[in-house]
Amino acid sequence: MEFSIKKIVLICIVISSLSLKAQDLNDIFANCLISDTESNITRENPIRIIAIDEANNRIKTNYTALENLVVKATGNQSWFITQSEEASTIVEILNVDVTSGWITLGETYSGFFNMDEGETLEFFNPFVNYEIINNKPLFESYPTHIKDEYINYIQSGGIIKRAENDYVLLTPVIFGAHEKRTIYYATSADLENWTFHDEKILGSEQIPFAKKIGNVFSTGNPLELKDGTFLVLLGVEQPNGNYTSAYMILNKELKIVQAPQEIKIPEWQGETQNSFPLAITKHKGVFRVLFHRRSAKFIESEIHEITTKNILKAFDKNNEIISSNIIQKAKIETGYLHGKADDASYITFNSELHILLGSEELPSEYLTSFNREYGLMKLENNEWIHDKRSPLIVNPMTIHNKYPEYEWTSDHLGGFISPIFHENYLYLFLTFGTDNPDYLLSGVKVKLD
Repeated sequence: MEFSIKKIVLICIVISSLSLKAQDLNDIFANCLISDTESNITRENPIRIIAIDEANNRIKTNYTALENLVVKATGNQSWFITQSEEASTIVEILNVDVTSGWITLGETYSGFFNMDEGETLEFFNPFVNYEIINNKPLFESYPTHIKDEYINYIQSGGIIKRAENDYVLLTPVIFGAHEKRTIYYATSADLENWTFHDEKILGSEQIPFAKKIGNVFSTGNPLELKDGTFLVLLGVEQPNGNYTSAYMILNKELKIVQAPQEIKIPEWQGETQNSFPLAITKHKGVFRVLFHRRSAKFIESEIHEITTKNILKAFDKNNEIISSNIIQKAKIETGYLHGKADDASYITFNSELHILLGSEELPSEYLTSFNREYGLMKLENNEWIHDKRSPLIVNPMTIHNKYPEYEWTSDHLGGFISPIFHENYLYLFLTFGTDNPDYLLSGVKVKLD
């Protein structure tokens, strides 16, 4: 009998483990912003009010998957209805009757809610997908100056796991109105408590092909090479103001063992180009690199991907490139993708490859108007497929009118984003827009079950 019980327990553990391994990253995310009955990206069937009960302050809409509106947030924050650009109108939802379809409304925390029949709206609760680490910016004592020079803001520039309980976050620091950007770093033993180090890793004055007082920043998580060093992607401002694509190699002590050099792929380097790399990974024996093509007009920006089996030959000699494809062409996209295409990060989960894709939509009547938010793509049969619920990582917007502790997160998310898995969480390091400074570096974590 004892043997049988032990056997049953063992079987249950194995089944549980297999179930977790079979889980898809898309399934981990809930539908935190619901703009359409079918697809947030195509928006062919926007959410509309179809019935009104003024006496009881409740409405019905054409959205039938009401079970999504009772998904619990990580801190039990309320669901909201929003209207107009940047969630300028926001109304708390008090109750959702999944059976009858009635949605009971609470206080209007911002703007004026138009509840006429036929009016459009969005359902919103960003906290069903994440919690903000420690509910505050990343550093206990947030730096404002380095050697008497005022910091505009600090951003995320890629994360390195040097050993167990030893993490490094590269932190490009912006001085002035993007007049100068220099790479520093922060360290942590647990991904939740961080120390910023005012020790410079790289500045533009160290790069022969860079503007002497200009911008250099790291992007994407550094790629660990066979010898234990790390290939770091760089965006470098040139003397003419255009950006070019480059890389350097660091050791675990964060010393530069290969000086920054341009990536010799003609489409992505040189004075006439205006572009920089975003992310790098190796998946099933193939290296993949994402690049951002800049433009003075948001709508002209693009994200491309190249593949190769020899990353150094591709970067140094423009050799052995397998493919080059466009991932996002802002001018022909819809939904939140119709705008500034300027950030993307690779994530590998259960041997499947994904991209967290950031985009800042052109002016519209939706929450994502002029707000950079992040959606999810998955590589299926060598084709990138959007999760039609995207965006899935959205900043709290005007929710701070009910929850004032989130006022510092109210503007759009800033690039760039650095992902890492740890203890049943996906950690994402990013910046929240605010007024002073422009952004505050922080992190969110997404529970994996």
